[in-house]
Amino acid sequence: MTTATCSAIAAPIAMIFAVNDDLVLRALDGLTHQELCETPTDRNNPMFWVAGHVVQTRAGLLQLLGEPFETGWGDVFDRGASVGEAASYPSRDEIARVMRDVSPRLHARLASLDDDYLARPATMKLPGAKTLADQLAFFALHDSYHVGQMAYIRKALGYPALVG
Repeated sequence: MTTATCSAIAAPIAMIFAVNDDLVLRALDGLTHQELCETPTDRNNPMFWVAGHVVQTRAGLLQLLGEPFETGWGDVFDRGASVGEAASYPSRDEIARVMRDVSPRLHARLASLDDDYLARPATMKLPGAKTLADQLAFFALHDSYHVGQMAYIRKALGYPALVG
């Protein structure tokens, strides 16, 4: 896990994404197709959707930072999207493959950011975000929030905890 950055501001943000890289992939590991589609309650999203959303959001973050990246999935994992039939989504292996592709690119981009770039005004309306650094911190929180959901879902399926 590498978190070397040009900016002390970006370093803890990069570390959060780096820690989450392994957790996302471990959360998916060993689950059957049926388990990937199950939800702890009728008000939760299934594991495959949460994982796809994490990867899709990372791709969008990379684009926000000026590096084009397309998952090829369209908007099926966007915030607020209704969860449809599992067969209409990418497989666990495809989600993991794109995760392994987008994450090193995100880390490289984070490592290249300097304080002047991070001090630019926020380009999205997010809670408390005034600068690009604030936006990045929000997305690190977002990533961690969903990793926690994945850990909860995995444990609800009878698997051991991801950490601890």
